[in-house]
Amino acid sequence: MTVPACVDLIYQRFARYPFPANVWVCEQCAPEWTTAAIEAMPLKSLSLPQLGAIHVMSLDDDALRHFFPRLIELMLHTSEPVFDFRLSDLKSRLPAWQPDELVAVRELSDAVWRQLLDEYPCELGYFSDCPSALDFLDWCDLDLVAHLDSLTTAQTQAAARHLADLVDTVFTQRDPFESVSKTTVLDWLSDPGVGARLQSAFFRADSDAAARQLSAAHEMWTVCA
Repeated sequence: MTVPACVDLIYQRFARYPFPANVWVCEQCAPEWTTAAIEAMPLKSLSLPQLGAIHVMSLDDDALRHFFPRLIELMLHTSEPVFDFRLSDLKSRLPAWQPDELVAVRELSDAVWRQLLDEYPCELGYFSDCPSALDFLDWCDLDLVAHLDSLTTAQTQAAARHLADLVDTVFTQRDPFESVSKTTVLDWLSDPGVGARLQSAFFRADSDAAARQLSAAHEMWTVCA
């Protein structure tokens, strides 16, 4: 399934949850809106600031699930969250959701990863980079190593460039992930196949920019892995 198809499925699965009765709008966050005004709006019209104004991540599970389709759709079109919440909080919530809901969210996470392997740069909002996509997989309790392996087995320039970005991020940032264990990724990056993939992709680079990126990543991997 494509990412848009997965989002449509999530809307279908979560349509069973009506607008929650316990929603209130934070007057400090959004004095211009009222609960009645937000309730009157179609779910697909809500904005990230409006979801922030109702403190969506602090709602109980049923209330969050009403808003979740719109939240995840907006995250796919927004490079950075504009309100204060940790997406990693979803990890503790998902296991309690209905099986068909969990399947739908996992389908989306897989679709995001597949698109990442085929596109560079990847236009998926908050999930456009490899570390954020790995976080999404981790929230859904999907096999991280199996998905990481696809960065070396997928014979696309996009996958190799995302791998290069991952090498750069892990070895230059103290906290590259929200939820994924850095140790898991470091152990995986130590595999010689990572260096081999970066090197082979360099020789097949389709632009000077890609060649420079892959060469720099291979040099960093050689020193740090």
